[in-house]
Amino acid sequence: MSARWRGLLERARGRPGASKDPAAALRAALLCVLDHDLAGAEALLQELVRTDSRQIEAYLALARVFRLRGEIGRAIHVHQNLLLRSDLGGGQRVHALRGLAEDFRAGGFLERAADGFEQLLAEAPRDAAALRALCRLHREAGRPERALELARRLHRLTGAGEETRREEAELHVEVAARAHAEGRAVDARRELRRALRRDRRAAAAHALLGELEVERGRSKQALAAWRRALALDRRRSGALLGKLRSGFASLGRASEYEPFLRDLAGAEPADPEPRLALARLLRERGEPEAAAAELRALLGQLPAHLEAQAELGRCLAAAGREGEACAAWAVLGDALSRSGALRPAERGVE
Repeated sequence: MSARWRGLLERARGRPGASKDPAAALRAALLCVLDHDLAGAEALLQELVRTDSRQIEAYLALARVFRLRGEIGRAIHVHQNLLLRSDLGGGQRVHALRGLAEDFRAGGFLERAADGFEQLLAEAPRDAAALRALCRLHREAGRPERALELARRLHRLTGAGEETRREEAELHVEVAARAHAEGRAVDARRELRRALRRDRRAAAAHALLGELEVERGRSKQALAAWRRALALDRRRSGALLGKLRSGFASLGRASEYEPFLRDLAGAEPADPEPRLALARLLRERGEPEAAAAELRALLGQLPAHLEAQAELGRCLAAAGREGEACAAWAVLGDALSRSGALRPAERGVE
């Protein structure tokens, strides 16, 4: 324990010449935690509850220290024992319920954590932190409908901030995706409309809307939805560019795809996907040299981009430059070997 707080521990222990001082012990434990001295905090709190078992706040703090140290079982034990006591005040019981739910969540017992937060909300239905935590747990568990219900309760409780509206929109998209996967297109469209009412910039909603429009034979609307999704979130380029290519082709506008890719690559040079798609297009069109030039430019910016290196090998092979293709693939193999992606046999080692 830090010598800085040893005197406070002495007073908490009630040694001759020092009065018992629970408040001082709690303050010292807090300062130990702030100094990252969790062992010192545990010693102070253990001594305090040993000498006075009525110190509920000390038990709550001790359980928190156990959780911070990764001793989840001990934290759960403390909180469960507290909840069996008949002398807990209402606020103390809420803290113990919250602590137990947080213990289960920290330990990876997500269903038990969800049950814990449900019990907490049964006793404190306006607890915004519990609503938020339970919403997140149901979302992680793949239950977007229940998460959405909780998000709406949180919305009513805390107001319609931008973050709240965005989270509700994301949940509506998740519900729509489930409905789409189950063949319930009407329900999926309804949920997407709700998502876009809450956040017109929800890229995921526009992306899924494109899928639904294709299924209805509305290629023009699908293309517009995918373009909107990509404009809102360039991180979706890898997932959307192939759909956009098909969309242009289905409308008899295949020639527009190349300039579209070039515009994307010029507008956001840090995004490798448009240039990679452009190289594939050029190679498939019988222009491997032009494709290789695009890939070399990309690798000049991102030398560790493995897919670009693989595509460069394909382009060089298509151009009849087998030696250079082998060299490109050798670079790729070395990179994969260094990353551990290749097993020993694949590296030629028996």
